[in-house]
Amino acid sequence: MKKTFALVLFVLGITVQLNAQRMMDGSRSTVGYIENGRVMNSSRSTIGYIEDGRILNGSRSTLGYIENGRVMNSSRSTIGYLENGRVMNSSRSTIGYLEDGRAMNGSRSTIGYYESVRGEDAAIFFFFFFL
Repeated sequence: MKKTFALVLFVLGITVQLNAQRMMDGSRSTVGYIENGRVMNSSRSTIGYIEDGRILNGSRSTLGYIENGRVMNSSRSTIGYLENGRVMNSSRSTIGYLEDGRAMNGSRSTIGYYESVRGEDAAIFFFFFFL
């Protein structure tokens, strides 16, 4: 008895939007982006990374950590806190705020903005093989 095999290939393509956080100065000029763990300047060149609670420079050397609301340097000494929208120094004095897409100084004057923007389209393809 002769057996016949058929190879069936299904390709499913999906286009998704990559989202970024845009960082702007007080006059809403774009100064950089945070997207997929990359920190980029205004021309979208990568200048650093945020990955698994670590802050890395462009060559991926660890500069510091963000963990449980604490901001730490590379030797894990606490240099500040991010808590309930407040930015605090190591002695927990409030030096600024991050609230509703605005970055504010200690007297709540807006010094910058951050907001979500739509990034480039990315195509994702799934291949299924059946015999």
